[in-house]
Amino acid sequence: MAAAGLDALVLHDPGTIRWATCAHPGIATSWRRAGAGFVLVPADPNEPLGAVVGDLEAERFRSSAGITDVSTVPIWVETADLTGLTDMPVTDAVSWVHADRMIGLRPGTFDREKGMARLSDLVNQRRLATARIGLEEALLPLADAPAFRAAMPGVAWHHGSRVVERMRMIKTPDEQAKLMLGARAAEQGVLVLKASLRTGLTNAEMVEIWKTAALDAARMLGAKGPIDAWAYISIGPDGFQPGGPLIEGDSIKVDVGLVIDGYSSDSARTFMFRGDNDSARTIYSALRRGFDAGRQLLMPGAKLSEIHRATLSTIQSAGFPTYARGHFGHSVGASVWSEEWPFIASDEETVLESGMVMAFETPFYVRGVGGFMIEDQFTITPHGANPAWSLPLDLEVIG
Repeated sequence: MAAAGLDALVLHDPGTIRWATCAHPGIATSWRRAGAGFVLVPADPNEPLGAVVGDLEAERFRSSAGITDVSTVPIWVETADLTGLTDMPVTDAVSWVHADRMIGLRPGTFDREKGMARLSDLVNQRRLATARIGLEEALLPLADAPAFRAAMPGVAWHHGSRVVERMRMIKTPDEQAKLMLGARAAEQGVLVLKASLRTGLTNAEMVEIWKTAALDAARMLGAKGPIDAWAYISIGPDGFQPGGPLIEGDSIKVDVGLVIDGYSSDSARTFMFRGDNDSARTIYSALRRGFDAGRQLLMPGAKLSEIHRATLSTIQSAGFPTYARGHFGHSVGASVWSEEWPFIASDEETVLESGMVMAFETPFYVRGVGGFMIEDQFTITPHGANPAWSLPLDLEVIG
């Protein structure tokens, strides 16, 4: 924040709040509209964090996040706490605990104006009413932006998403462990899928075979919390669409990830089923050469644009001078999907740092021949990059 000239950050995206506090900001934030939940993070380390969450889950949030200054915003859910009052008739008990309440003021979803007012209170209490405050503008609905200016007219609002992204770019050991576990379980699913390939297999059947095996592997590896999975598997000459059923000579692109407690892995391999052809080999050879060229640069201090340049030029020199891939990978973590900033792109000046987890890939979708992709998830260490998968990088013929 100091480098960006900010006096504070306001987090409002529920995913960011959960990442920053290890606590969910409440069900009302599921609409991803501003006002249902906030966390105020002052740049001054002597100033405490403050939060605004729905009244249904305020106590749980306060306990999980370790933030004592938690204000509440009314949401639509009606509740009553009758702890210690069970000896009274239930109607009397509810009337007792609701004695000071005004009737009929529950909102249809959540009270945005009150949420904004609570955030303004937090800002004023920390003497930030005329400060420079960063806001996650990359994730802010256009319709909600005026509400911040109306509630806190003296604040100089600035784009704070990049500050948040840079903080999330470096993964803690716990985050790295979740991403690694997901990748290893996903790889086990690919091994089971390889052994199950047969003529006539549909895309849906392939996805189910992989997913079942990967989820089983994740549980065996000790995954905690919610587990989910995603798969982009393409069969045959279209290259990108699901394709199938499987026939001899088809390419099979398997791009998969397992989501462990919100953290999504991302890796891919390509196989040929019972035969291949010169076109497939030529395409894959160029992608492999590009992958190897970029892979050598995956180390702390390497500029992502340089990795992109080396990968792209190698593929172009291998016989495809018009090949123009926008990015060759991305960070992975607990974003809204498996790709998050920074990207290995031609205009990305960010350098790799120890603690980052990157998915590095060289894909090419060639309609009439097939889809081809090499991708590994790498943990960046002081000494280089450690891949999550051990599957060979070669174009393997199955069957």
